[in-house]
Amino acid sequence: MAAKHIRVRVAAVILNKKNEMLLVNHVKNGRSYWLFPGGGVEYGESLSEAIRRELSEELSIKKATVGKLIFVNDTVYPGKKRHILNLYFRVFVRDKNGLTVNPEGPLKSAAYVNMKEFSKLLFYPSIKNDIIKWWKKGFLECRGYLNVKWKK
Repeated sequence: MAAKHIRVRVAAVILNKKNEMLLVNHVKNGRSYWLFPGGGVEYGESLSEAIRRELSEELSIKKATVGKLIFVNDTVYPGKKRHILNLYFRVFVRDKNGLTVNPEGPLKSAAYVNMKEFSKLLFYPSIKNDIIKWWKKGFLECRGYLNVKWKK
């Protein structure tokens, strides 16, 4: 049996000047869904370094400042097949070149979306209502731990 471990994932909450939020689109097992850009933390890498690396690898964003931790949640898949600890940080991007999705990576696209568009997307984890509340307040404070139940 393989060793069990918790995967640590960092995510970037990025808003543009129009107060639109940056999301990335994944397609896995025939399902298309959206989430915050980010990914797994590598051994020996700080959380800030992991966010900057992921933004560079996935979206060619080279100039990003990692701000405050906004919230944390964990995701435990059915049957405890997988366990992910998600850490969400407010991130400020200074690149002016637009978004370029790495064609060899797992992403299909990336886009800035407004609140109305966001409310209609399939988003993981299922915390859209919480995100919209905090978005309206500019993600200015740490919200702590969210207990999220797995939903397919």
